[in-house]
Amino acid sequence: MTKIARCNFGKLAVAVTMAIAILTSAGRAIAQIKHGSPIELAQADVSTAVRQDIVNEVRIAGSLTPVRRSTLTSRVSSTISELPVQIGDVVKAGDLLVRFDTEALGSAVTARKAEMDALNAQIELAESVFKRNTTLGERGAASEATGLAARANMLNLRAQLRAKQAEVADAERSLSYAELRAEFDGIIAARPVEQGQTVPLNTEMMTIVELNRMEVDAGVPTSRIPLVRPKQPVELTVEGFPGRKFPGEVVRISPTAVAGSRAVRVFIAIDNNDGLLRGGMFTTGILKVDDQKDVIALPAASIRYDAVGPFVLKVERGVLRRQPVELGRSWSDRNLVQVSGVNEGDVIVSAPLPDLVADTRVTIEGT
Repeated sequence: MTKIARCNFGKLAVAVTMAIAILTSAGRAIAQIKHGSPIELAQADVSTAVRQDIVNEVRIAGSLTPVRRSTLTSRVSSTISELPVQIGDVVKAGDLLVRFDTEALGSAVTARKAEMDALNAQIELAESVFKRNTTLGERGAASEATGLAARANMLNLRAQLRAKQAEVADAERSLSYAELRAEFDGIIAARPVEQGQTVPLNTEMMTIVELNRMEVDAGVPTSRIPLVRPKQPVELTVEGFPGRKFPGEVVRISPTAVAGSRAVRVFIAIDNNDGLLRGGMFTTGILKVDDQKDVIALPAASIRYDAVGPFVLKVERGVLRRQPVELGRSWSDRNLVQVSGVNEGDVIVSAPLPDLVADTRVTIEGT
């Protein structure tokens, strides 16, 4: 017999034993009821009401990711002349990260401005010609066609000037992109380029992350998602820090389940002001939901119903009494139901013994 088979057989044996015990207890209770003698209840047939704190727990697991990160790309095509940072370096907002060679970029600005100056000179001449032809046309010394041609040439040159002004602005903007600076305080997480390398436009230069606030992307089963709400607290254990708990909080919940799974992504934020945590660290944790403190909860089998409403059978001076109750939250995973109307210390019949009724005399085994 395999280990799995022996394990399943053992579970079956326990279940059968419990079922026999319940049936035996029920059979004994029925026989005693018929004979009018006090019914002896086993200790397993009753529960004592106690106040307790009950919390539903959802277990999660995932990897840490910095909440704020920025990947810088080249906005010009040029050669890297300065690269003063390495992976792991701490940088402040405004620190120089990359400087490109500006010779070609500066030359482009100079050339565009020279072309614009030439156009300005042509426009000045065209405006003079247009005015002259207008005057001659008014005197009848020049044809209307000549005046129209002069005006068209002037307007065409002005349009070219506007285009050239845009080119100058683009060239100046490219020159301003010759320096990349940090947008926020952080740490260099990646730097796939080297000094002296010539890079094309939109090349990934480096990644900066801020470690003050981390995030866990965890999958929660769809059956448990209705219990999850934003701002719920989470206790996280991080690999590498045994015995230490890191407090977190639910900040976002995905509106859809992950394709091909029965899990919904839940995002949990963790403060990391001391900088101990790093991106990629594996975490596990417990999401506490539906936290109820100082409540009385009884086994679900304790609750009985009649035409009046829900009630329990309370053992009081050797007699079963009908005790009306109001039901609150239920914890199906623990087989418990919150009740009011029962006092702490009350002994309640919690076994499924349907033939028991109020005003029946009972004794409890061992008392």
